[in-house]
Amino acid sequence: MRRLTALATVALLFAVAACTGDGGGDGDNTESPNAEATTGPPEPTAPAALALEPPAGFTAAEGEDREVLLTEDHVSHLFYVAGSEGGQDKITVTSYLLSEGADTSTYDIQAGMVTDYFSKLGSTVSLDNFHPTLVHRNEGIYRYGEKTVGDVEVKWRDYFVFADRYLINITCQWDAHYAQVEAACADLTASFPYPEEWTAAKAA
Repeated sequence: MRRLTALATVALLFAVAACTGDGGGDGDNTESPNAEATTGPPEPTAPAALALEPPAGFTAAEGEDREVLLTEDHVSHLFYVAGSEGGQDKITVTSYLLSEGADTSTYDIQAGMVTDYFSKLGSTVSLDNFHPTLVHRNEGIYRYGEKTVGDVEVKWRDYFVFADRYLINITCQWDAHYAQVEAACADLTASFPYPEEWTAAKAA
């Protein structure tokens, strides 16, 4: 009799454990615990917002933009070497939102987009003169350009970094103040403050 009672007790304990081991739910909860993580970031509706301050020795310009744009949906930030406002010594950072359905999935596709854009800038440097680069640990495309504006020979470095439909273009341009532009450009590309939405798109 004691043996039967003990066996019944063990069976009851197993039954209780089975009921509590499934989380106590009613069996209707079919949502995956990783469902939210796999949906990805929301579809972008505007260029990634950049929080930029003028580099040391530079001043911010208001109401100015690039003469040639990669696409109209953009926001530009322009910084002149202090004392040379309105001249050719400047750094321009533009945040673009590419058109819906734009494919930026490979380096070759990105390079083609950049080359098409660069062909409109009037540079005397070959369109084949580009190569991979890093901008604050993110892979991108580097181009060097030269052209004459009036009687001034202008030179510049272009950096293009993609994240799905987001594109950030950093242009470091100089005429008379190469050392200042080069130093500020090196600091900016080494520690560029990518915004949260850009980082989320890059990780998706």
